[in-house]
Amino acid sequence: MVVDSMGKWKELDDTLNKYLRLSTFPIAVKLLIDDTDLNKINHLKRLNKKIALCQIFSYSRYYGWTVGLTKEDNVCPLAEIAMGFEQPYKWFLEGEFFLQRYNKTPEGAKKTSESIPIIPFGKFSAIVSGALYRIDYDPDFILIYGNSAQIMRIIQGALWREGGRMTISTFGDAVCADTISKAFLIGKTQVAIPCLGDRRFGLAKDTDLVASIPLGEIESIKEGLEGTYKAGSRIPIPFEVCTPEFFLKIHDYIKEAKKS
Repeated sequence: MVVDSMGKWKELDDTLNKYLRLSTFPIAVKLLIDDTDLNKINHLKRLNKKIALCQIFSYSRYYGWTVGLTKEDNVCPLAEIAMGFEQPYKWFLEGEFFLQRYNKTPEGAKKTSESIPIIPFGKFSAIVSGALYRIDYDPDFILIYGNSAQIMRIIQGALWREGGRMTISTFGDAVCADTISKAFLIGKTQVAIPCLGDRRFGLAKDTDLVASIPLGEIESIKEGLEGTYKAGSRIPIPFEVCTPEFFLKIHDYIKEAKKS
């Protein structure tokens, strides 16, 4: 499991922070086929209690912890389906999970269920989340929480080579599906809105957006961040220097006052 030195990931962390100036740590996420591989990861914390998937991301990005979660540890019912830990059951597939919660009609609720990106059942049995700067494993994704300007810069970096647009797809819940599951299924960078659970249990802020970058795209995004940085797109966004008209009016008033 230990395939690289921490220095490689510390360098990537430094690069991301140079161009994005993040307030929490970028997160390195790895999906594990065999949950016993958790034992091969250094400094891993197991919380020994049932938690929601989004909480391990919170521990990593706020505290810098490396945290492991098995399918048995997770209590979020949407996450267990989205991650492929649980086979989608009839009640979920028919939309009952969302009926009169997010959708008015059975037809609408079923459509919502069908729209959720889901990793094939049984593909993975555990997940690891760690602060990027101190991991000793190869991640599958880099997960970044940031404000709209920081996520805008990631989008600009992602489109640097090929251009076009990035489409955000969500129904307002299951952010793990919109980020990890979808990024795994199509291999492209995803941007999403934190869901209710992530806000309540994972401490996502009202101003947060989330980007999930597959490892295979990280080099092109680094290049794009550098290229757009040189072209003038920077964090913080530079303000235009201008003359405050308000003060000019005050000076005019003072001049008139001095004449009297």
